[in-house]
Amino acid sequence: MKGELVSAQTEDRVRLHGLYCAPVSENRSQYEAVVLTHGLAGNFYSSRFLFYLAHSFLDLGLHVVIGNTRGHDDVNRTVRMGRSAYLGAAFESVSDCQYDLAAWNHFLRTRGHERVILAGHSLGAIKSLYAQAYKPQPNVQAIIGLSATRLNHECLMNSSGKEKFANTLAEAQHWVDAGQADRLLEIEFPFPTMMAAGAYLNKYGDENQYDWLGFVEKIKVPTQLIFGQLELEENPAFEGLMDQLAPIKSNPQFSIEVVEGADHFYSARFSQATDCIREWL
Repeated sequence: MKGELVSAQTEDRVRLHGLYCAPVSENRSQYEAVVLTHGLAGNFYSSRFLFYLAHSFLDLGLHVVIGNTRGHDDVNRTVRMGRSAYLGAAFESVSDCQYDLAAWNHFLRTRGHERVILAGHSLGAIKSLYAQAYKPQPNVQAIIGLSATRLNHECLMNSSGKEKFANTLAEAQHWVDAGQADRLLEIEFPFPTMMAAGAYLNKYGDENQYDWLGFVEKIKVPTQLIFGQLELEENPAFEGLMDQLAPIKSNPQFSIEVVEGADHFYSARFSQATDCIREWL
């Protein structure tokens, strides 16, 4: 994919990197640009799905920035507030996404774009929703969230993986109580990864601060939510989700789509996912 390597600095002085691409076709949308956000431990340069989404937006005549959040990759070392810091998916607090996406919005404004879409996959979808709910940007005019997982403590406790979940929570709490919140744990549930004890409790604890169903109605711009049929049927992070969407299904601001035969990564279903987006736009 051709583009310009760019950077943005957040309010708390974390420098993020990304790829900014300009369309070659005439704009066929009321919007001007898209901030495209990766999922857990992702980044701006390695996801085939994000590139496919980016091409789809470019074909509509939109500018696109695929931007890292501070949670990119499992672990990254950067500078925050003038001090060296370890960040990445293993250490991030999801709430910091509001600073990351605000920085990418500011970048797009410096390039002359005022009508912006936030689009993200998986944790990137949650971050797009969270950022606009709690730190809304006036130039954000729409949100597209693909496969936003439920970070809901009670749902996970009642899921098919509840035993693994309870054991991991107990281990994480043990290390936090021992003053070792940054101790890395090998996580099996709800996704295999490495994560610090404190970060795991922050993300999956009983406060449910990142359960998007608890804050999505704070968002005041048109929002499209897309899910894969297989993830809804098989992935414990989505168990019972469709039954709990009734309050927003009746709200004309929200559009909910299910891609037939698609898993969490839309394997062999890229075009069907982007068709949903093009039709909505």
